[in-house]
Amino acid sequence: MMNMTYSDLIKQRGAQLYYPDFKINKSSRRWYQHDIDTIIYSDMFRKMQRKAQLLSINDPVFRSRLIHTFEVVRIAKEISEKLGLNTELSEAIALSHDFGNVAFGKTADAFLQDKTSSLFKHEEVSSLMLRICASRPIPDKYRNAAQDAIKTDPDTVHSIDIVEFPYHLEVYKYKRRIYYICISPEVIDGVLKHGTSQPAFTLEGQVVNYADNIAYLIQDISDFEAAGIFGKEDRERYERSLMDLEAVDINKNYPISGITGKTTSIRTATLIERFVSYNKDKLEHKTFTEVYSKIFDLSIPFLEIEPILKDGIDRCWEFKKEFYDNELIRISNINSKAKMEQIWNILENDSAFVERNGSYIEFNRMLSSPIFVAFRREKKFDDSQWSAWKKAYFIAHLTCDEIDLIIKSFLERDYVFDLSLPSIR
Repeated sequence: MMNMTYSDLIKQRGAQLYYPDFKINKSSRRWYQHDIDTIIYSDMFRKMQRKAQLLSINDPVFRSRLIHTFEVVRIAKEISEKLGLNTELSEAIALSHDFGNVAFGKTADAFLQDKTSSLFKHEEVSSLMLRICASRPIPDKYRNAAQDAIKTDPDTVHSIDIVEFPYHLEVYKYKRRIYYICISPEVIDGVLKHGTSQPAFTLEGQVVNYADNIAYLIQDISDFEAAGIFGKEDRERYERSLMDLEAVDINKNYPISGITGKTTSIRTATLIERFVSYNKDKLEHKTFTEVYSKIFDLSIPFLEIEPILKDGIDRCWEFKKEFYDNELIRISNINSKAKMEQIWNILENDSAFVERNGSYIEFNRMLSSPIFVAFRREKKFDDSQWSAWKKAYFIAHLTCDEIDLIIKSFLERDYVFDLSLPSIR
């Protein structure tokens, strides 16, 4: 492996065929295609259609978390294709990157940050949800190898080598059954690193991180316009905010002013093309900075944003902040925070819900599985921290409708209802 380049390795990995359930000897489906199916057929993927992005208002005009996800996918795939990367890997990471986002957007996320003393991190939660969604009972032919590994410590996740797998297979025991985590580690890594300062161990993961950032930038302005709080004068001020940068910009094909262009298409094209051209040049002339990839055990390029583009993006984010104080958004945030307070108090103080709701009981039982035991060990949570984190983790699974249902049921003292929560099956 040490003699192979990143391009060689990702091409080899991307071409690896998947053997569904190990019952057939050949398949035309590639591993990353299987990862995509695992994600889009999961409960958590469907839940994103009922999670808010910017405004927690039941109006299809505004983006849901699912629509945001599709837009990140589109941007990430286009960048990956133009840089000669694996578009299927980019798609898998992008599709699952926001599994752990809370139903009421940034306000709800900030609430859980406060309640857990910043222990709640949606990227960690997303990666845990992905591993649960990808847990499958291990085929009989590999049971002995898994059992031998698990005997050393039944309360954690173990890695075993299986010839049909292009990576170490993670296995664990739960409720007398042995499971394996059937998702590529580079997908989990890309989800875990997005939105952080840590570069992903794959270029595709780095691309998704950039795509997520610019999708937010583009989408929020679009939603501000749809809400009627970003008018003609705001548009003109927005466009003027980059005039001094345009004077020194040497890129005439996609000038820096395109970031604040009149249409979503112009803004998207500018942010994509400038990132691509800057990094393509660095890759061709080998002038890139390197970072170590633990997955591939080699140094890989670090994709960067050209300084003038980064300056433009930072200015746009700063400009955008003033609109978060708009009355419509402020009222939406106040309502969201009030619901978060209610749901937290129910989990904290209402023993009837905690003890009688079957979905919640089964969910809590799952948190004793080795995936979560290992996670708690790694994070070194004490009992108080673990208790708070578990509440936040539960809330992160809920849609806006499910939060309303729990609050309504609390008021009516009726806890016999099901929540669509992922479980280890």
